[in-house]
Amino acid sequence: MNAVAPPSIAKGNPLWDFIAWAYAVPGVEKACLALQNRFSVDVNLLLFCIWLAYRGTGTTHLAKFLGAALKLSREWQRNLVEPLRTARENLKDVIEPSTLTGNDRASATALRERIKQCELDMEQLQTLVFYALVSDGAAEPAARAPAEQKDDALNNLTVYFSASGIKLDPLGQAHIMRVLTAIFGT
Repeated sequence: MNAVAPPSIAKGNPLWDFIAWAYAVPGVEKACLALQNRFSVDVNLLLFCIWLAYRGTGTTHLAKFLGAALKLSREWQRNLVEPLRTARENLKDVIEPSTLTGNDRASATALRERIKQCELDMEQLQTLVFYALVSDGAAEPAARAPAEQKDDALNNLTVYFSASGIKLDPLGQAHIMRVLTAIFGT
């Protein structure tokens, strides 16, 4: 069964465009997934904090956005993304050791892929809501030097982790630095 992928529901959203670009930078996906798996980090919120710095917002506006973004993140992950992720992972656990063969196995695998696409769609919708928090019609912030953006991003992430009760160990901190260096190149 070959299904045509639906168009991106977040097409044209600058935050989603940044997330898609950043996630494709070598090393970022692996580090983000490690942070998600080890510390329950919401990768969209992590990249939202980085994007605020990347777009030149600095750290001054984070407090204005963080409370609403954290609330949204918790509810969105708990009610929408995590159930899909759990269903996808549980289905994998059913398919792999099963005696399903041929078309039955292919159908179960295709269902798992559709669930994965729904999970991605939910994450894209989440970015639309995150972007709505900051898109007030004002002009885009002025560009800053990459080193300043990287420092701002690290500050934003420190605030996010503190507000979320996330305590990174040295490996988690290394993942963060890997992501920031990959994105800002400094």
